[in-house]
Amino acid sequence: MPKLKRPSPAMVVALIALVMATTGSAVAAVSFATNAGAVDGKSAVASGALTKTAAGRLVATQKTGDDRGQIATKYLDLDGYARGATSTFGKAFEVPDNQTLAPEPIGGIFGLGTLTASCFDQSTRAGVEDPATRVIFVNQSGNPVNVSRTVGNGDPFVGALLNGTQTEFVIGGSSTFELHIQRGGTNYFVQGTVRQDGRNTPGATCLVYGFSISVES
Repeated sequence: MPKLKRPSPAMVVALIALVMATTGSAVAAVSFATNAGAVDGKSAVASGALTKTAAGRLVATQKTGDDRGQIATKYLDLDGYARGATSTFGKAFEVPDNQTLAPEPIGGIFGLGTLTASCFDQSTRAGVEDPATRVIFVNQSGNPVNVSRTVGNGDPFVGALLNGTQTEFVIGGSSTFELHIQRGGTNYFVQGTVRQDGRNTPGATCLVYGFSISVES
């Protein structure tokens, strides 16, 4: 039986290189499969995962609901930033002849108070209606609050409002109004519009619409 020749040094080097190349490819394939879809080596967790699970990883945006496409606030560090909410309102009022409608809520913020509006007939003549709108804010915070309000281009009223008392203003036609309430770190701002339709007719109406913003430090 012929003797096997010892491989030459060049063959040994070639075999070692082949083994290393094959092993490296396998490791690379496993690494790619494990980290497929990762960004900078970090894989994502679904929105709703516990914060301890999400630590050090990417977080997916919310898939459904009003906040879809956004990152849930529980994953965000908002300390030191303002927090708040916005809302809109819109209300149309029929004007009973020579009567005043009961106030109806159009806004407000928990911890500060409520905002209402009512429509009434300024005319004393039967069958002829001249609508006006009364807007009222009632302080229910338990403490005095600072208040400012402006109707149209008029001069603003600026003052303090004791707990349990109210500030009100009447808009006799079509105009805009602003209301700003402040207590401690909370600010409540309302931008509104009043529209008067059908003046001096039997079927006049009032329309109140706008938005409010509440900001807490």
